Amino acid sequence: MSSYHLHNRDFISNRKLVGAILLNLGITLAEIIGGLISGYLALLADAVHNLSDVASLILAWLGLKASQLPATKKSTYGYKRVEVMTAFISAIALVVIAVFIFIEAYQRLMAPQPITHPGLFLTVAVIGLLGNFFSIWLLHSERGKSLNLKTAFLHLAYDTLSSVVVIIGGIVILYTGRVIIDVILSCLIAVMILWSSYGVIKEAVLIFLEAVPERLDFDQVHRAILGVEKVREVHDLHIWSLSSNEIALSCHVCVNEDDYAAGQAIVGAVNSLLSRRFGIRHSTIQVGTGACLHPDLLCSQFENESPGDDKR
Repeated sequence: MSSYHLHNRDFISNRKLVGAILLNLGITLAEIIGGLISGYLALLADAVHNLSDVASLILAWLGLKASQLPATKKSTYGYKRVEVMTAFISAIALVVIAVFIFIEAYQRLMAPQPITHPGLFLTVAVIGLLGNFFSIWLLHSERGKSLNLKTAFLHLAYDTLSSVVVIIGGIVILYTGRVIIDVILSCLIAVMILWSSYGVIKEAVLIFLEAVPERLDFDQVHRAILGVEKVREVHDLHIWSLSSNEIALSCHVCVNEDDYAAGQAIVGAVNSLLSRRFGIRHSTIQVGTGACLHPDLLCSQFENESPGDDKR
């Protein structure tokens, strides 16, 4: 993809994020005021969730800007993992918010509070729902570009669902007078928040630990490299994520003595295979002819290896 298209894509993502931030900030303020006046906890829970949307969107914007920074001699891969870090922080914030909602719901269970000003909270809730729908529309096409944007989209998607729950619950409470529904709905929203956070936290942690991306099968990659013409063995194979959508790989491939002269062509064939089949575009391939003293596929170093054992 050309630098022009990358710049244009990032510009569109930036603009949509800023629009979603401003929209959700207005929704949050309206829901906090409406929830405090009416005493409807579910609406306040939705407002707090919406506030986390604002924070998530701001973090997503910061992560996107940071990921665009060029590589330096201090950070040779650039700052691509900033977007993973912001997604992780945002997901942790969601967990804290969910705990807060559970605590508040328990307090309301012990000391129920009536709901007042039904017209106000229903109006605010409907406005919030419409705003969430519009925000989802803004970021729908961006959600697959990074873990960062995926997290921001998840915030908005679950907040939209919670807005629907808030509206339906409020109407039921007004007709039945059962304020316990407020507590139940608040806990349901908190559970949804925790569920949406788990996947993001898991993926971010795996990236930080430099684990093999879940979408790749290590053995399949190994077999594919072995299938390249003239490759005899593969050792010291490592696959990890630079960010949520960029993967790196390094390995040591052994060839016969007679094939060593074709080393550059072999490296080119392996790189082409990795990019075409697995989307791995950051690969470091070492070609040698000597037998590896550590035949373990996952070995991390070659100890006591004599200079003549390997040619580079």
